[in-house]
Amino acid sequence: MKLLSLKIAVAVACGLCSAVGFAQDSMQVNTHKNYTIYQDEKIAELSEKYVEFNRKREFTDGYRIQVTYTNVRDEVYQSKGAMYKQFPDLVSYVEYEQPYYKLRLGDFKTRLEATYYLQQVIALYPGAFIVKDKIKTK
Repeated sequence: MKLLSLKIAVAVACGLCSAVGFAQDSMQVNTHKNYTIYQDEKIAELSEKYVEFNRKREFTDGYRIQVTYTNVRDEVYQSKGAMYKQFPDLVSYVEYEQPYYKLRLGDFKTRLEATYYLQQVIALYPGAFIVKDKIKTK
């Protein structure tokens, strides 16, 4: 128990020392209602660069619904045509991973969003399920 409290005390002391050591004169002040936040300008610049980087990215982590997979190319493209008729607002993708063709549907940022459509897809394809995938952001 003493070892744990000693580790916590050392961690707090290190955190305070680093916070005091990095304090600089070039501060940016942001005021919002009753709170005043003092922030180094470099942190604001870094945040802006991060936002800009994410805007330029074409793919990000997300979810898709895997509708079917088969080793017969014509079957997967027939299923893709059916998906366009049933769900015209969602994009379908055919991926080939030897020896199977996989039909995946949608570009969902959250699992909850994918689950909403999965309930509708299961009526047509009972074996459909949600998979993690790289999704298009644009």
